[in-house]
Amino acid sequence: MMNTRSLASFFTTAALTLTTVAAFQSPSKADNTTFHCGVWVTGPNAGVPVTFAQTPIGAIPIINWVSHQFSDSGYTPERRCQEVSGRFQSAYNQGTLNYITTGYKNGQPVVCTSSNNGGPCSMVLFTLKPGSDASRTVQQLFDIRNLAAGPLNESEGKVYLDMNAFLEGSSPVDASQIQGAGGSNASSPTPSPAPGATSPSPMPQPSSGGGGTAW
Repeated sequence: MMNTRSLASFFTTAALTLTTVAAFQSPSKADNTTFHCGVWVTGPNAGVPVTFAQTPIGAIPIINWVSHQFSDSGYTPERRCQEVSGRFQSAYNQGTLNYITTGYKNGQPVVCTSSNNGGPCSMVLFTLKPGSDASRTVQQLFDIRNLAAGPLNESEGKVYLDMNAFLEGSSPVDASQIQGAGGSNASSPTPSPAPGATSPSPMPQPSSGGGGTAW
């Protein structure tokens, strides 16, 4: 029969094991996250398409699509929101949305995903105007200045945005502010070839009453 000392040792070991398992199973905002295109319904951005992440604790705005630079080619803000949101989701599903970085495709600067810090582009999210400073664009686009955490790294002259740290350092907005947030009406389409986006100048300021950065 197990003596008292053995029983105490057994329960201590069991407790430590459960504590360790619980620590490794602690969820983060990046767990069970989906990416969608919605529309702001309140505040100064009302009517503006927005790419947002639906996380376990709420909706986190990422990009406000306001530029009409590519409208003549069919890439309206609404279409870019739909397609880029789909690419975010596709990259997340494939496990390559660990970092956002920059690169070149067909001679044009692009914003893309990467599996590793310092790694190559895995999936192009969208292209920029020729001559754009892609690394600066990433910092502007995700409004790095306002994040308490330090999600931005630099490697060989390129920036790498840690998406998990970005989501962890961002605050969700009320679901009523974005059409489709917190429900099933938001759109996550199958991605198609990456649309273009313009590089803002001067640096865009975060909108009051809503998250994300104007684009």
